[in-house]
Amino acid sequence: MKHSIKKFYAIALVAVLMLSMLSACSSSEDTKTTEPTAAPAATKAAEPTATPVPTEAPKDLGGMEIVVGNWWETDKEPTTQKEEDTLAYRNEMMEKYNFKIKNVNLGSWTEYQEIVVSSIMAGDPAADVFVMDQKFIAAPLQQGLLYPLETLKNFDFTQEKWNQQVLDLMKFNGHNYGMAIGKMEPRLGIFFNKRLFEEAGIDPELPYELQAKDEWNWDTFTDLCAKLTRDTNNDGTPDVYGLASFSKDFFRGCVYSNGAQFIGKSDDGKFINTTGDAKFLEALEWGISLYDAGYHMPQPEGSNWDWFIQPFIEGKVAMQCAEEYKVNTWKDMEDDWGFVIFPKGPNGQMMTVFTENIVVMPAGLDPEYAENVAFAYNLFTNTTPGYEEEDWRANYYPVFRDARAVEETLPLFYEPDHGTMSYLPLIAGIDYGDVCYDLDARALTPAESVEKVQQLWQTFLDTANGVESVAQ
Repeated sequence: MKHSIKKFYAIALVAVLMLSMLSACSSSEDTKTTEPTAAPAATKAAEPTATPVPTEAPKDLGGMEIVVGNWWETDKEPTTQKEEDTLAYRNEMMEKYNFKIKNVNLGSWTEYQEIVVSSIMAGDPAADVFVMDQKFIAAPLQQGLLYPLETLKNFDFTQEKWNQQVLDLMKFNGHNYGMAIGKMEPRLGIFFNKRLFEEAGIDPELPYELQAKDEWNWDTFTDLCAKLTRDTNNDGTPDVYGLASFSKDFFRGCVYSNGAQFIGKSDDGKFINTTGDAKFLEALEWGISLYDAGYHMPQPEGSNWDWFIQPFIEGKVAMQCAEEYKVNTWKDMEDDWGFVIFPKGPNGQMMTVFTENIVVMPAGLDPEYAENVAFAYNLFTNTTPGYEEEDWRANYYPVFRDARAVEETLPLFYEPDHGTMSYLPLIAGIDYGDVCYDLDARALTPAESVEKVQQLWQTFLDTANGVESVAQ
């Protein structure tokens, strides 16, 4: 069955959906490093295990074209052996079941949400499957514009390939409106400058040692900040600071590492404001104490919002809380650096906070057409035969300066006690900055920043809690 959207994409290239695109973040930075860490040789299984086939296979999809929308690029030619093998496998599937699937750039990151929402509301979705930044989910979800995926028999969400945290995140009113494949992209952690550790008389491997012994906590972090903040020329002003970060990254780490969160979910599935929790306030108070002690570098007058990046590159800041993709920013940095998880608070665990691209389908599709889309997309998300045993860490070795970040920190992220997802991006109209910006500017105290968002956020939460079921 044809869908009316196909008229918009007659000139687009017909190729395959690259699995790696699903985990792409909005950053367009290059991923090379000047001194890549050597990775173990990739292994390809000698005898591929059988790949699951979808329900009711084989079937003929009648030559239908399926559009997968994103905001970064269209399909590209393979550049590695794995990509060539994946292309061959997917071409085989397309020929066998008589369909075509293509990756289409629908617009820029800033345009994308409006394109998705307006096209679905007009009854002519710009794609059959949309890859969504987590920040784009709130509006279509609240307006009932997403298809309940669990109603499609060609999706079996008990399969290992599906990301269960995303499935749990996207459950509302008994329905599932979003999915993702495989492991989530690594996110929040602490980068540290090894040369500055050595110059302060500290073992540059100490953060890794503390992390390995489960002794990487607020106290040890504070102690390091104190030792790393140094006035080397005795003029009364530090020449090196222990810490400088984007406030939304740093205070988010403080909150989640103390067992708190910005937005929670009640037993009946409603979003609730959890900033009033005592553990939340305790986290903000600890975070701002590092400012009070002079360990956090002050923002230079008249500087841009991202002022904190250059001081870390230049070796004026020893540690920075940031997301993993900053490896691209540090790729030409002269000093060596490492990467560990955010330290644990007295009521929490060492913690990272994931933000994941989420795959959705538009509401209103004819059920038979939706089943065919699910059938095809399920095929394209299967692991390429021969690569079932591939080490997921292999892609990260080239972008880090040491192996310990890849072999110790990143696996820790995926342990249940040390990785979480936030509900806040699912609420339209609110932002981490509502709490963090005033703290960072020292305009409000932690208690005042919490009080500020109670009434401010309630209207948006009430709207979000009005999500209606769109079951077909």
